[in-house]
Amino acid sequence: MKEFYQIHELAKLFDLCPDTLRYYEEKGLLHPVRGENRYRLYGIQDICTLNIIRSLRELNVPTKEIRTYLERRSVEETLNLLDQEEALLERRMSELEQAHREAEQRRARLEQYSRVEAGRVELIREAERPYVFLREDIILEREIDFLLKKLEQRHQAYIKIIGEQCMGAVVDGESLQKGVYNHFSRVFFLTQPGLPYDAVLPAGMYARLYYRGAYDQLKQHCDVLMEGVERAGFRPAAPPLELYRVDAHDTNREEEYVTELQVWLEK
Repeated sequence: MKEFYQIHELAKLFDLCPDTLRYYEEKGLLHPVRGENRYRLYGIQDICTLNIIRSLRELNVPTKEIRTYLERRSVEETLNLLDQEEALLERRMSELEQAHREAEQRRARLEQYSRVEAGRVELIREAERPYVFLREDIILEREIDFLLKKLEQRHQAYIKIIGEQCMGAVVDGESLQKGVYNHFSRVFFLTQPGLPYDAVLPAGMYARLYYRGAYDQLKQHCDVLMEGVERAGFRPAAPPLELYRVDAHDTNREEEYVTELQVWLEK
């Protein structure tokens, strides 16, 4: 059995590139000896140490903490490290469970809204809905995705674009009066109960309409929605809003987009 191994042998054994081993040496985790030609030579203890390093790096333990552990390693230190590992794994398990719930909710959303009937005006009663928003004087349609990302970043502790929150935009009322339908006043995410919020969409009677396809169809669908509102004996109490039920995060095919138009009503 060999007493020492060269860097390429150890790299191949652990499926690492030699630069990684040099990096671990630079950080004080490995201590190879030098041969006659100044080549790095690794012994059995280095193999044992590298096993430990790989195990801890898989848990994303920082190299500084690994070095401290290696320098002070004992049964007691290993037991303390295991306590930290167990706490980390429990957090990861919780995160994975949350990710699984979000995947299930996303599947349910896609299946639900892919089946909705488009083009029909419905009257519905909505409860109060808290939301966070970002407001600008005029938001063009092409700016919505950028501003939603900016809003997500502001609330990244509990908001994700690809998550369980519904996102949307509010049509700008002044522009609408001038016959301009592609101007918006704010973008928003509906938030979950118990989470921070900026304002609420009021409870009450709403008219809604689903439409499929590109967003440049907004005018014709808004016209259909308003005609339905008038026939039902109501009038808009606020500008309409768009809720993005199936969008570019779910499909590359514009014909598969599903947008819900809603408008708050008053007699």
